[in-house]
Amino acid sequence: MVYRFGEIVSIPFFTETWKPYSFYAKIKGNSERSLHTLALLDIKVKEPTMESLARGKPVYLPPRYMSTMVAAQQLLEAAEKEDPHPCYNENTKCFGLARIAT
Repeated sequence: MVYRFGEIVSIPFFTETWKPYSFYAKIKGNSERSLHTLALLDIKVKEPTMESLARGKPVYLPPRYMSTMVAAQQLLEAAEKEDPHPCYNENTKCFGLARIAT
């Protein structure tokens, strides 16, 4: 079997005030064309604290790497918010790897 991939998407960490669902449209487009989607999970390294930004002294938060569980939760939230007939749900089969290069 030949695997055909469509557009690659990035899934960023959501915050309380910032939840971009733009990746969903690309996943749906890939699905409509019977293509797989490679999703890159967010990493936060050398992220300055808000306090350090205000004071001008670089102090960084500890590194964070998105887990496949967080990615799955955000994917489901995006599908629910963006589409009354989503192209995936909690029963859709997927394959997830995280931190494979570390």
